[in-house]
Amino acid sequence: MKRLLIVLAIVVFASCSSDDDSGDANTNEFEQIKTTLPQGEWKITKLIDGQSDHTVDFESFVFTFSEDGTVAAKNDLFTEPGTWAYDNSSNSGEELVLQFSETTPFDEINDDWDIVSVSNSKVELKDVSGGNGDTELLTFSKL
Repeated sequence: MKRLLIVLAIVVFASCSSDDDSGDANTNEFEQIKTTLPQGEWKITKLIDGQSDHTVDFESFVFTFSEDGTVAAKNDLFTEPGTWAYDNSSNSGEELVLQFSETTPFDEINDDWDIVSVSNSKVELKDVSGGNGDTELLTFSKL
């Protein structure tokens, strides 16, 4: 009887594993963003930072994403170059990493954005600010 209890205890403990946490699993749900963004031109149709709406700061810019990871934001006056990347290695999920200069207003969108949704006509992103915990929302819409 003792042997049976020992064997059962070993089986129970062996079946429990600390690496069974599915929360750490990386997914590729939004991987199509790598092929969606380089197709056409995009505008920022929403940029909310906490209680502040910065959408108007980008109303004159058209964004063109290239397959090589570069992005250009153009208006009638100048072109702002930057980079973009899809990243699914983060513990917080799939992200779109945007990097421009620290020039206003582009410093507002330099971030590792959590991907909320991707379609052929819209990309929705969000980020929780490290400083004050405000939620930032960024939406690109295809022209």
